[in-house]
Amino acid sequence: YIGCFQSPVGIAASQAAAKYDTPFLIDVGASDLIVSRGLKNVFRLKPGFGVCVDDGIAALGTLNKAANGVAKSAVIVHESGEFGTGTAKLIAGKLPSIGIVAKELIAHDNPTRNFDNIALRIRSLAPDIVVMSNYGNEYMLLARTLFQQKVNLAGLYSFLGGGFNYKFVKDMPDASQYMMDVNHWFNPKSAKAQDLKKRVEATGAFFTFEVYLTYSNVMLLADALEQAASADKAKLTAALANSTYKADLLPYGPTKFVNGQNQGGRPAVLQALKGDIEVIAPEEFASAKPVFPKPKLG
Repeated sequence: YIGCFQSPVGIAASQAAAKYDTPFLIDVGASDLIVSRGLKNVFRLKPGFGVCVDDGIAALGTLNKAANGVAKSAVIVHESGEFGTGTAKLIAGKLPSIGIVAKELIAHDNPTRNFDNIALRIRSLAPDIVVMSNYGNEYMLLARTLFQQKVNLAGLYSFLGGGFNYKFVKDMPDASQYMMDVNHWFNPKSAKAQDLKKRVEATGAFFTFEVYLTYSNVMLLADALEQAASADKAKLTAALANSTYKADLLPYGPTKFVNGQNQGGRPAVLQALKGDIEVIAPEEFASAKPVFPKPKLG
């Protein structure tokens, strides 16, 4: 099996597959619980949530250091559910390790139709950066509100930003400009990834992470079938566990599965620049240099 988009579904489905020793490749689900249950049939090529947060914090620290420590304080805006609240608390606990203190954690309902009061609160707190943890519609609305109300910040930074994608930067090029997000992405220096991107966009669709993550998992499975030289489930599971498949489409290191998690999987740090999305870290995969702090709004 290959799936699932939502972590809870992937957890339940892979648990069921384990009863039949059927290999299960997680393509999108980010919860680290997926690979912490001791199931030998479960494999995840992409990085989990914990790695995304740790790498994102480290990257923010590097950016801030290069900018002479311009960011010393943050406000974290998050949706009030388990995802947003848990993420906000985790990030708030890690920010001091890079010299940034969270002034306040601001929760909002999901859905929220108006962020005017939250924008006013952020203005009064005067943080250097705003860190966001929310879903698509609220993510975009918050970004637009902060831009429209000209709330000046050194940067807006998110982890697995629900609304940070090609549609966002196309529909809101001014509001999205200079925003940064830590997320799953393709390798912009890969000719294979660029070719697939052109093919997808030729159909009128956006090249979203579901496409290249699932595509890469299909290729991982095909490679494992070749290595196993058999469709036998036990042999296929062993081939996956020992796989060194090169994920050409993704900005990853060498593939090595430990307890089902690929140790070479890592997120990219992205920035919206001139109506496009660029990779600004890891450096070896970067397609542009970061702009931080961002220019002040007029």
